[in-house]
Amino acid sequence: MNFIKKCGVLVEPQEGMSVEELIGIALRMEKLGFGYFFRSDHILPTSRRRAIDASECWVTLGALAARTKAVNFGPLVSPIGFRNPAILARMARTVASYSGNRLQLGVGAGWFGEEFLAHGLDFPPFKVRHEQFREALEIIRRFTQGERVDFDGRYFSAHLESQPKPNEKIRMILGGRSRQVIQKAAVYADEWNGFSLKPERVKDIKLSLSSEGREVEISRVSPFIIAENRRKLGEKVRARIRKERARNGEEWYIRELRSAGWLVETQEGLCERVNQFRDVGVDKLYFQILDPGDKESTELVADVLRRV
Repeated sequence: MNFIKKCGVLVEPQEGMSVEELIGIALRMEKLGFGYFFRSDHILPTSRRRAIDASECWVTLGALAARTKAVNFGPLVSPIGFRNPAILARMARTVASYSGNRLQLGVGAGWFGEEFLAHGLDFPPFKVRHEQFREALEIIRRFTQGERVDFDGRYFSAHLESQPKPNEKIRMILGGRSRQVIQKAAVYADEWNGFSLKPERVKDIKLSLSSEGREVEISRVSPFIIAENRRKLGEKVRARIRKERARNGEEWYIRELRSAGWLVETQEGLCERVNQFRDVGVDKLYFQILDPGDKESTELVADVLRRV
């Protein structure tokens, strides 16, 4: 199998992307051969811009289920505080069933407080959110595996028969770099996703994820800048410097982006980086698209992933 089937892209529709634009990108990624297509689950622009479109995540996942044919898709990730976990589990079962079980259910504790408060949702302290997250996982995991759920917690409860029984369980992805999330992933998840994960951290994380005797895949997602050669890469970096109105030079800017976990590479350099992550135990790589109009970059990434 080409490694591209183990890789995917992440888009940020809350930054002004219409549903048709989202579908168009998904269809293009499917045609390029990517195995996964994710969208973030935010209900306000995380850039804090206002008066722009921010399409609701699960409505668009239904559209993706209808319009795509092969690519696996899902939220990366859905905050538990947005939806009752029993209802979220039922939504996931519906979308998974309709799409031929291509849904990948990414869940997290949530971090962007402004969008919770703007919609009248509670945004409790970190400790409480993670207690809620643990309870929600008890409900969601059982229901999406086809088990009966009888659970009464401090924050959530559910008493449900999971019908009809699914042909396959829904894969669950937990997102978040905190120790608490990694511990929960070892118990509940099929995959743990780390944003801008550094290679030197993978060994320890892999050890933590195996603590419950279960096999949990590791995936990495990050923004990227890619070009065919060093000259063109420099042009792209300088264009971003102008856009961001940064005051430092090209080399400094590249170092800063790489330090933050960005993949800033030529195609040859990206080959080396992909192999580095695979060697240390990363199972899947996801590429965060910040400029949906830049079709060339995803084509260059796809070319690399077919060859590694």
